[in-house]
Amino acid sequence: MSAPVNKWLLTLTVMVGTMMNAIDTSIVNVAIPYIRGNLGASVEEVSWVVTGYILSNVIIMPLIAMVSSRIGRRRFYLLAVILFTGSSVLCGLATTLPLLVAARILQGIGGGALSPLSQSIMRETFPPHQQGTAMGIFGLCVVVGPAFGPTCGGWLVDHFSWPWIFYINIPIGLINILMVYRYLHDPPYLVRTKGRMDLAGLALLIIGLGALQLLLEQGERNDWFASGSNIALAALALFGMLLFTWRELVIDQPAVDLSLMRNYNFASGVLISGVLGMGLYSSMFLLPIFLQQLLGYSALDSGITMMPRSIAMGVALAFAGRLYNRLGARLLVGGGLVCTAFSFLLMTRLSLDSGYWELLYPQVLQGFGLGMTFVSVSTSAMASLERSQIMAASGLYNVFRQVFGSIGVAIAATLFTSGQNSNRALLVEHTSAYNSLANDWLDRVTGVLSSRSSDLLTARAMAEQLMDNMIMRQAAMLSCNRIFALLVLLFVCSFPLLFLLRKGKGSVAVEIAGE
Repeated sequence: MSAPVNKWLLTLTVMVGTMMNAIDTSIVNVAIPYIRGNLGASVEEVSWVVTGYILSNVIIMPLIAMVSSRIGRRRFYLLAVILFTGSSVLCGLATTLPLLVAARILQGIGGGALSPLSQSIMRETFPPHQQGTAMGIFGLCVVVGPAFGPTCGGWLVDHFSWPWIFYINIPIGLINILMVYRYLHDPPYLVRTKGRMDLAGLALLIIGLGALQLLLEQGERNDWFASGSNIALAALALFGMLLFTWRELVIDQPAVDLSLMRNYNFASGVLISGVLGMGLYSSMFLLPIFLQQLLGYSALDSGITMMPRSIAMGVALAFAGRLYNRLGARLLVGGGLVCTAFSFLLMTRLSLDSGYWELLYPQVLQGFGLGMTFVSVSTSAMASLERSQIMAASGLYNVFRQVFGSIGVAIAATLFTSGQNSNRALLVEHTSAYNSLANDWLDRVTGVLSSRSSDLLTARAMAEQLMDNMIMRQAAMLSCNRIFALLVLLFVCSFPLLFLLRKGKGSVAVEIAGE
């Protein structure tokens, strides 16, 4: 057996890889316009740079237990970091879109393995009374990392060029490889399995999850089930996941251990984590739209305005671990859900006249709520599992959060577009030729514009265009408010899951970590 390794050095080792993956889920978003122009791609084509990464990320997550049991966890983690770093080089060197997308898929495979592996390693490394602290550190990378990605990417693109959002991973990846060699070892209880691999289950997982993720990514863009390709993807996703679930529950050596979901404590934690993913990712999708398109903020100002939520989340993650041991899971998760629900309730009152302070308070409250809930749920969900099950559980836990987050973004995008159209139709009814207030406004604006050397017909057309722009902005604002209200309802409806959570004994600590 290898000599004991200090748990903080081991934590630093796995967190470096986790942070790289977390940041790369969002860092590329700000560079999409530059990549599109440089490679001569359409908007739909260049979206595969993001979709390919998320798709491969999601597919690899539930497979970490199977792969680790065959090649060893240390070797798997090392291969994942090497693949992530090497594919980052290929991304930066890509001269055509197909090459870039292929490199991003490889990068997603490497990065997708890092988060669940890191979570399982930290769960096993820290002693029982520090499990909350461990999940707080893990959450700091997983939850806060994507929020800093756009800011970091914007700075690199502004000062260098878009390939540098990938090249920045090279020195960090090389350092991480050296740290893995030095500090990471396989636990003594890891059972190395041999024999036939569940290839049929693996194929069904790729088909089902892959089709579902593609449907979520392009569904709103292709008008959902008005598109034949979307109907085909939905059918593939449904039948693929049903057959996959059936097979994994009946064979002796499944690719993914779905029997873990029979544990009510773990299942409730997974579902609450899914709710967190929906709330976090959908709000991360909506807030930049609200700030940049409706309030006219620049990308940098938008990032700065959203920073308080990330800071509050980081503070909550730092303290929630200690509070978990004193207060338990139910109280902390319940408090976090209340804070988050109330923050979204405050956001339903946002308007086109909202200033910095109206945006600050809801975001700080939301950051505290999400941070407290994430630590408590991730700690409690696996508290009743055997330590040999932690790796498989980490894969399931992370893939549920990622998939639910994608579902949240897809629903938010659809509701935003449909809500904007319906709200616009409603508002237009009140600006007809028979509305005296609308006509008075048009007459005043027309008079102002015509006095600036415009002829009367041109001035009137410009005034009508200004009114139409105002109506579209108000319609979009109302659409955002409605989505925030639905998120309040989502968090309120998740409250019954609290009663299935328990604190647990934290029996997963092992002797490989020094105190």
